[in-house]
Amino acid sequence: MIETIALKIATGIKRVNPEVPQSVERMEYALIILLNGVTVTIASLIVGAILGTLQETIIFLIAFALLRQVSGGYHLSTALGCAIVSVTLAAVIPLIPVTDNLCYVMSGISLILVAWFAPSKIEHQSRIPRKYYPLLKVISIAIVCASVFIASPVITKALFVQALFLIRKRR
Repeated sequence: MIETIALKIATGIKRVNPEVPQSVERMEYALIILLNGVTVTIASLIVGAILGTLQETIIFLIAFALLRQVSGGYHLSTALGCAIVSVTLAAVIPLIPVTDNLCYVMSGISLILVAWFAPSKIEHQSRIPRKYYPLLKVISIAIVCASVFIASPVITKALFVQALFLIRKRR
């Protein structure tokens, strides 16, 4: 669905202005990313408001996206699948209660996963040169460490979920 809308918009842009230097495929790809982000954000905020967890949902989205930007992670094959999973996580995770001790355990696991796997699967998703990957790892580790001092269960859960998306099979 998101892919279809993006293709229609990109094709329309090219038809209206054939001088646009970007190909339809490049514009479609950029629009998929944009539309997916907007869809996930709006849908998550609506569901969070309905469930009475709007503030927690906002915090989850920010923390998750922040770590995801520097650590990468598993990508679903369709934008719609990604949107459904993302909205579900943003809506459900804030509802799950965790103790302080569990937060420390989750932070420890997140730290290990980030130190081991980050950055993960960003080679074809980002234009960041490979020489900066060690810096991305350090930033990812710093984000997880900072969350321990912030001591927000929602942030801890968001970073934990994102850290799980970093796991990949080694070849």
